[in-house]
Amino acid sequence: MGRRQTIDRGALLDAAEKVVLRDGPASLTMDAVAKEAQVSKGGVLYAFVTKDALIDALMERVTASYDRLVAAYLEREGDRPGVQILAHVDANRHEDAATHARAIALMASFIRSPAYQESSREFYRELFNHLDPATQRGRKARLALLAAEGAFVVRGFALYPFSDAEWQAIHDDIVTLLLEG
Repeated sequence: MGRRQTIDRGALLDAAEKVVLRDGPASLTMDAVAKEAQVSKGGVLYAFVTKDALIDALMERVTASYDRLVAAYLEREGDRPGVQILAHVDANRHEDAATHARAIALMASFIRSPAYQESSREFYRELFNHLDPATQRGRKARLALLAAEGAFVVRGFALYPFSDAEWQAIHDDIVTLLLEG
């Protein structure tokens, strides 16, 4: 009796990312992932029963790093007014350019789907619910959130080649000009 083969979900996700980033979202098929990962289509289907399950796993993977950074910040700083937006800005600051590029490419690829639009809406609803636009502090926090998101998009789509020093300075400015005090 032969040894049972194990399927490496991480390797399959790596292969799926490569397919999407190289060939575009329309090229993401179970066959394409199998070919890229050099496994059988059955192996891909064993790990991800549907294409939606594969896409869900891809999206969870790209947000996991961000979620860990936010959680660490919140653990360090505790619960106080404005801390959620500071955590978001801090996570944006500390994710590397490659992670940003991968996240934005996958988000742009799948955002046309109603299910993924809704999950993105929910993410932003939660963030904006931490704001009180009736106050000066809340309006500044809203601008900080939008500034961090704008920087994320510009960097993620490689529209401007921020140096590491510029990237840090942008986030220093967001915090200093909009969130401190």
